[in-house]
Amino acid sequence: MDRYIAIKRITRNAIMLAFLCVIGMFAVPLGDNIKLSLQLLLVFIIGLTAYSVFDAIIITALYLLIGLFLPVYAGFSVGISPTFGYVISFVVIVILLYFLNKLKIKNSVIRMGIACVVSLIACYAIGTAFFCWYLDMSFKNALFVSVYPYIPFDIIKIIIAIIIVQLLIKKRT
Repeated sequence: MDRYIAIKRITRNAIMLAFLCVIGMFAVPLGDNIKLSLQLLLVFIIGLTAYSVFDAIIITALYLLIGLFLPVYAGFSVGISPTFGYVISFVVIVILLYFLNKLKIKNSVIRMGIACVVSLIACYAIGTAFFCWYLDMSFKNALFVSVYPYIPFDIIKIIIAIIIVQLLIKKRT
């Protein structure tokens, strides 16, 4: 039975990494330097559904590593760019998602919502700090360029992630 569970975990992790690599490449341009991708949606799902925190870290760390050499980041980009800090934050936010989703809150939707919002704030903080450093820009200006335009879309991603995770949980039972 242990071997079956190990194979199931490895397979699930590989599939989630593949989804993240494929979905992450595509970005919809919404205006002046604003590209909408679904990376964060999948990172939310990974963090909320991982078998262990180690699994979530492995998936996102491998994504980060693969993206240094292959064009799997938004808009088929590769390597380090001004928005690389947001990709770095994925490793941190899956840890937050995993542990915050274990809180003793009976309503799973509220629990997952709290986990996603806290993780999103961490993503914004880490990503914006890197953005400022990389472009030598003030934090205030970086927020206007790299955070504020994305907030409505990221809230929608949180809602979609919670719906998908709820459906996955119902399907498991």
